[in-house]
Amino acid sequence: MRGILITFEGIDGSGKSSIAAGVARQIAEEERPPFAERRFLFTAEPTGGEEGRLIRERLKRSSRRTEVQGERAGEAEELEELFLFMADHARHLKETVIPALERGEVVISDRYSDSRVAYQGATLRDVVPRPLEWVRGLHRPWSVTPDKTILFSIDPALAMERCRSREEGSREGTNGPEKFEREEFLGEVAANFELMAISEPERFVVVDAARGRAEVLEETMEALAEILEKTKTEGDT
Repeated sequence: MRGILITFEGIDGSGKSSIAAGVARQIAEEERPPFAERRFLFTAEPTGGEEGRLIRERLKRSSRRTEVQGERAGEAEELEELFLFMADHARHLKETVIPALERGEVVISDRYSDSRVAYQGATLRDVVPRPLEWVRGLHRPWSVTPDKTILFSIDPALAMERCRSREEGSREGTNGPEKFEREEFLGEVAANFELMAISEPERFVVVDAARGRAEVLEETMEALAEILEKTKTEGDT
């Protein structure tokens, strides 16, 4: 069987990482097709590599530094951030995604290049013209397009409530919210994700992430089963 790339996308607070962990546990226990007959690799971006660690450090810093630096320096910093994400994505492809696909595995990635389009499309809105298309164009010549993308859709206000609850429950909560965890900004990112889903309805599967975790997990498993069955049928023709 050929390899399949499935990505989970959504704004911060959508719960997609928790759902990805739940999917991994259920698949490990599943003994029936279409799950039992496939090998799965769960991965994520940013990765645990050098570039990924640098990204996490940057996102935990205060956004005030950009304001102090001035507009031009802030624009340069946003571009630096984009290319750091892209370097991490390139490493992820080379070391993880492409080898697994060549082995015929099902790769499920918690975030992928669509996050770059949605998030950096928002941060660069006043830096480059048509930022979504620009960021997508930077990836197109060399990245691997997902076979399917499950988009966990949620109202940014509810997502922010979840982010605050997560922060309060974390031992590292005193660090404050990360750069991207701002309601107005998440609203722009959510709109970008919605635009992508509308433009590629054959690739995106939209899941209402505002519901309880068990319900969202159940729908996600059903969507994955349908994707795997359809891919298997296409491979047999």
